[in-house]
Amino acid sequence: MTPPTPLRYPALNRAASKASRTGQNRYMQAIRIRLIFLVLAAVGGAINWRVGSIEVLTWLALVSFVIALAAEFVIFALRPDQLWYEGRAAAESAKTLTWRYAVAGDPFPATLTNHAADTAFLTQLTAILRDLTISFPPPQLEETHQITDEMRQLRALPFSERKTAYLTGRIDDQQRWYGEKSRAAERYNSTFLLGAIALEFVGVIAATLRVTGIIDFDMLGIVAALTAGIASWAQTRQYGSITRAYSIAGNELTTIRSQASLVDDSGWARFVAEAEEAISREHTLWRASRGVLGGS
Repeated sequence: MTPPTPLRYPALNRAASKASRTGQNRYMQAIRIRLIFLVLAAVGGAINWRVGSIEVLTWLALVSFVIALAAEFVIFALRPDQLWYEGRAAAESAKTLTWRYAVAGDPFPATLTNHAADTAFLTQLTAILRDLTISFPPPQLEETHQITDEMRQLRALPFSERKTAYLTGRIDDQQRWYGEKSRAAERYNSTFLLGAIALEFVGVIAATLRVTGIIDFDMLGIVAALTAGIASWAQTRQYGSITRAYSIAGNELTTIRSQASLVDDSGWARFVAEAEEAISREHTLWRASRGVLGGS
């Protein structure tokens, strides 16, 4: 029997992942709109441009502040960030339970009967739902299976095939994911840092020009708003924290992967549990970095 690839996750994972992506997109869009219009407000406040009796850029500043305030209200009232964080927490928790169940890791060792393993899995999945502080739409009717056929098929395979499926489908996949995300976050972090430094140099030039009377508008305020916007965006994305967390998780999984050859059937359930705990630690750090209490 060939191991199912890729492993199909429970309905909870799919619904929570979809909700998390929706929350992330809404939150980042609101943040983006807020920062852009705050910069435009700074432009409107720094430059005088009159058309007849109308202060055009003053109106630009007013409208920009209103739009930025509306974006802030969306974040405060709808809490898309909470949907993002809690959705990912539920999805990741369901995913780690899925792999534990499918390859007979603790707390679902191969010594359990199918009925006992199914019951324990569904009980823990229900506990994830009860811990959530948000709600999201359930999956489509045709995708409501919490224990999929692929999960059952993988669990029924001999130890050697379950081991191979776990190492390639989970450990190796997570290692690649952490490596790619860590490198991307490091590139973005360096780019934003260089951008902020460049704007600070522009700020020095703008201040010099204003002091010497070469320009008579507040270019310094515009540059300051741009610098603050870049810093705020980088802080929201937390590229530096992500780089460190993913690097640590990837290196830890590399060590765990090298230990796999020493694990036999008797130590397999514990090995899987330790590997999943290493992956969960990254997610716990990710949530903590965003001020979300609790773990998953």
